[in-house]
Amino acid sequence: MLKKKGLLFATVIACTFATGCKVRLGGAKPEGYNAVGLKAPAGASATDVATRIRSAEGDLVLISADRDSAWFAEVATQAGLKLNGPGHTGAMRQAFLTRLEVLGDTALMINVNNGGRLHVQDALFKVDKERNIDLMLVSFAEVTSVREGVRALLNYIATDVGGTSALVLGIESPSRAVADSSAVLLRAAFTNALECDDRRIDAPAGGLGMILFYGPEARLTCSGARVQAGDPNAVVARVVVGR
Repeated sequence: MLKKKGLLFATVIACTFATGCKVRLGGAKPEGYNAVGLKAPAGASATDVATRIRSAEGDLVLISADRDSAWFAEVATQAGLKLNGPGHTGAMRQAFLTRLEVLGDTALMINVNNGGRLHVQDALFKVDKERNIDLMLVSFAEVTSVREGVRALLNYIATDVGGTSALVLGIESPSRAVADSSAVLLRAAFTNALECDDRRIDAPAGGLGMILFYGPEARLTCSGARVQAGDPNAVVARVVVGR
C-alpha cells in the first residue's frame, strides 16, 4: 500500500510539470457553461440574436421574444444549438438553446395571490449520468405584487425542481422597479449572477430586461458575469456544475 501511495504521489508531482497532464482523484468533473439570459428587442432579426449568442459563446441560453416558433428555430440553427420550446402562455414566447439532452419540459402559468400570474418555461437537462441542470425562465409581466410573485415562484421551485439539480433561473421584468425588487426578494434563495464574484456589476441606467440567478451554490457556482456590450437586455454568466 505504501508503494502505491508513493507511486501516486510521484505521478501527481510529475504531472504538474507535464503539459496537458491531468489527474483527477475521484468525484464528478466540474462542467462549465456560458449561460446567457436574453430578452430579444422588438424587431430583432434571428441573425442579429444568433450573432449575439455566438459572440457570448453561449452554451445555455434562456431567451424571451415576441416572435413565432419559426424565428426561434432559425436563431437556434444559426447559433449552432438545439431548441427547447418555445413555450407560449403569455405575450412573450420563452425558450432554451443548449447542446444538452432534455429530460423533460413544461410551459405553465402560476396564479399569484393578490392578482396576476407568472409565465414559466421550465426544462431539465442532462449534464451526465449523475448530474442534471434545470433551466427556468419566468416572466413577471402580469404580476401586481412582486413579493407575492416571488413567493409563488419559490413555492413552485420547492415542489417541482429536484433537490439534486442545479438551477439557472432567468427573471424577465417589465420595469427596473420590478427587477430590483425581485432580485432583493430572491437573494435569500439564489444568487444574482451579476454579484457572483468579488466585484458587483451594476445594471445599466435603464435596468435589465432579464436577470440571471443560479443555485444552490453547493451544486452550481459562478466564476464571472457581465452585461453584454451594447445590449442591456443580455446577461452572460460563466456557471460551473460541481458535484
